[in-house]
Amino acid sequence: MYKTASTYTFKIVMVTVLTFTLFSCRKYVENVPVQGQRVLVYTQDYRLLLNNRNNQEVGAGNTAILSCDDVELSDPEVQISLANNTTNSAIYGWKNPFYFGETDDFDWNFMYNAIYVYNTVLKGVLESKGGSPDQRNALYAEALINRAFTFFTLTNLYGKQYDAATAATDPAIPLLLSPELFVKLNRASVREVYDQIIKDLKEALPLIPVVQASTVQPNRAAAYALLAKVYLNMRDFEAAKTAAEQSLSLNSSLYDYNTFLTTNILPTQYTDKQVLLRKVPRSSFYPLQLSPSLLNLLDEKDLRYELFTRPGSNFYPAFQGTGFWSRDNYNDKSPVGLTVNETWLIRAECLARTGKRDEALTMVNDLRKMRFRPADYQAVTATSDQEALQRVVEERRREFFGTGLRWFDQKRLNKDAAFAKSVTRMIGNVTYTLEPNSNAYVFQFAEKLVAQNPEMVQNPK
Repeated sequence: MYKTASTYTFKIVMVTVLTFTLFSCRKYVENVPVQGQRVLVYTQDYRLLLNNRNNQEVGAGNTAILSCDDVELSDPEVQISLANNTTNSAIYGWKNPFYFGETDDFDWNFMYNAIYVYNTVLKGVLESKGGSPDQRNALYAEALINRAFTFFTLTNLYGKQYDAATAATDPAIPLLLSPELFVKLNRASVREVYDQIIKDLKEALPLIPVVQASTVQPNRAAAYALLAKVYLNMRDFEAAKTAAEQSLSLNSSLYDYNTFLTTNILPTQYTDKQVLLRKVPRSSFYPLQLSPSLLNLLDEKDLRYELFTRPGSNFYPAFQGTGFWSRDNYNDKSPVGLTVNETWLIRAECLARTGKRDEALTMVNDLRKMRFRPADYQAVTATSDQEALQRVVEERRREFFGTGLRWFDQKRLNKDAAFAKSVTRMIGNVTYTLEPNSNAYVFQFAEKLVAQNPEMVQNPK
């Protein structure tokens, strides 16, 4: 049985004991652990620390899911549910800030709390006792990969899209690299954060095992998969393709969704062969009414439509239209971490962008064969490289709807004139429009966080 830190009765001196408001630096001193608790000495202590799923597994969640064009909460009943939460209403209308007054941004708090854990492991695990060098190195590498993933998520929520021309001056997030109790939260540039992510991943790659006990523990394929995502966002498509191929050479396992038709139950993410690193949303709005633009892409014979959507009458409150039937309705939350299927489509996109249209379409169609009954499958085709790229982008949307990954695609695809578009939605009688490259693509920090840490320059509205 895979054990979490909470399985054990002893306590470890760590900032995981702190409250989720820990990232007001002035609050650290109020939560110093008391004398008599066990300190981090043994390699196994660090293993248990990284096994604490409640803190380590939070990825992008509600803000990305509600902001992206996969959802359109137009039904009156869903609008009432939306109006009952001012934060969700602000997110859905792209009305920065989402967290005003004394409201906490718990996604931010959880992710920076996790970064403190990773920094603690990085500082001490190599000098710990009782473990072998390989065990210590593996834990060190796990912390590097997890920290890199969390920095990547945060900077793509709260910083501008990477642009080689401006990344050195575009502000991103505080780049905290050591477990200090008193820190200034000055913002590093987008380039500085990306450079650190790449540095962490390259340091981790020779140390991380090829096989791990659980998807909570990143393996080498996960490190390469994250490197592929990073390079894709930097628009270094050759480097992204190479990293994706290195990941897929270690794990290219995809499920044929036909095997799930009799039970409608997917495997738990802890054993899911498509999941390379499990990260899940901390929370998500419910119910998620899907947008016409998404549904127009989804053939009703597509097994993703069959498995992951339901008529609005199946939800509470009931609504007219179609809703996202998430893995929560089976046995788990929707994956927003690193997966084989996303890495597969990263390689396909890079092939399309580098003039290898036929290879890109082969990858798309090899995936689609596992997303339709054999009698319903039809291959997609393209007569140009741009059309092939369009097919890949459409397939990404079909494969990951409901997870919020579409928000990050919208943001990065604004750099392509062919994909940049305006999105319009209504709350009550008020119309809101999201323009390409709008400031709304860069989330503001919680007002409380900026008030407590004035060195953090707020993002523009």
